[in-house]
Amino acid sequence: MGTTDVQAGNVTRPGARPGRGRRIGWVAAAVAAVLALVGGLVSVFLMITGNMPGDSMDSAWETPADSAAAEHGNGSWLVGDVLVRSRFDEVTGYGVRTGKQHWEYVLPGRSEICSTSTPEDSVLLLVHGENVTAAEADGEGCAGITALDLKTGKELWSGSRKASAKATAGVAAGTIGGPVNGTVAAGGGLAVVLDTWTDGLGEVVADGRKAIRAVDLRTGERRWTATVPKDCRPFDVGAAKRRVVAVLSCGKENRSELTAAVFDPATGSLLHNEPLDARRPVASFSSSSAVRTALLSIDPLVVSVRPAYDTEPGTDAFFSFGADGRRQSRIEISGEHGKIVADKPSKVAIDGEHLYAVADFGKSSTSSRVVAIDLTTGRLAWEADSGRGDTVALAVHDGKVTVLHQDRGSFTETLYVLDGATGEELDDRNFSVDIDRDDGWLAGLFDRDGLLIVSRYDTDGPGRPFAAYERW
Repeated sequence: MGTTDVQAGNVTRPGARPGRGRRIGWVAAAVAAVLALVGGLVSVFLMITGNMPGDSMDSAWETPADSAAAEHGNGSWLVGDVLVRSRFDEVTGYGVRTGKQHWEYVLPGRSEICSTSTPEDSVLLLVHGENVTAAEADGEGCAGITALDLKTGKELWSGSRKASAKATAGVAAGTIGGPVNGTVAAGGGLAVVLDTWTDGLGEVVADGRKAIRAVDLRTGERRWTATVPKDCRPFDVGAAKRRVVAVLSCGKENRSELTAAVFDPATGSLLHNEPLDARRPVASFSSSSAVRTALLSIDPLVVSVRPAYDTEPGTDAFFSFGADGRRQSRIEISGEHGKIVADKPSKVAIDGEHLYAVADFGKSSTSSRVVAIDLTTGRLAWEADSGRGDTVALAVHDGKVTVLHQDRGSFTETLYVLDGATGEELDDRNFSVDIDRDDGWLAGLFDRDGLLIVSRYDTDGPGRPFAAYERW
């Protein structure tokens, strides 16, 4: 019979080899360590390449490529379950879940789209004409107006506006890099039209006091014509349910000043006309430069004023107004928030009580971040620094700010979702594919139902209008 030794709590059974258990335990530990190392390396690789489950973004679908886009008539929107893209030669609707084309609208003849409104009640207003160039996209020939149903891609009505040989400096410059230039506006069931009242030399070609008129958005039936104050000339128009707004230049010659006029949407009567800044008048023209204006938001009311050319001096700021349409704050392009980058519409957004923007910071402006500025006070509410690199685009929806950030060293993109009120980070994910390609520019960012949809315009060759990415 075998023996059993019991010593210091160890039991030796018949036939057992001393130390074998320890060797097996060591081997198991070594194997576990190797597996952990391999697993760690795999995890690092997956994170770097944007393929880490629960922390990544992957391609969902892309629309087919189309030809190069011109510099006028461009815009993109998400309207219900339809993605809408406008370009100089057509407007196209795509399904938001699949990217498949639902409809296409092409203007008759050789007409091109000069500019658009923003959509309202699934209706988009197009300003169009023939022989259009980017520099003349609001001048001669851009007299046609068409209302388009974005659910079906069908024309609702068409009309015209008075257009001079050259547009005014304010109208010609349009918005900050965007597709909407204030020639037409949709809101509150109205289509508001700005008839050009003067040419580029200041010669009157239409009655400036009756240059703003409204028609029914869906039928085109006439509603009213507004009368602006004497010696005032309209630059931009905008519309919402509670108000119709126009940026006016009031005064004569070099003593003109920019104001924000609010009209009753039911009658067109003037409710009040406020200077953009009561303490420091904002000149519409000067001996050395002109300005470009933009109605970034109607409710809340936010007006942007920038020099017509980046190399010229002049006012470069945002002007905020309260719920009653009265003056509220002036937000300079440069300040405690850094320097706001407003070269693309996808870099500035207005929502509720804040202006959200991409801002450069640092002495050499080598990086950019997202900032939120309180519209009431004009003060910095919060800032979100994602590290060295560039914030490429942002979007605001349901109180959240979606941010696309590109690392300058690796040129990889990261998606951040921030709380709009506090700037707190709610989500961050890496991409497995390149988003901000070099052959075009991002026109829009839409974060809906788990999909991130990117709108692009490629001016040098074929490009894909929309690409969608999903979280996994």
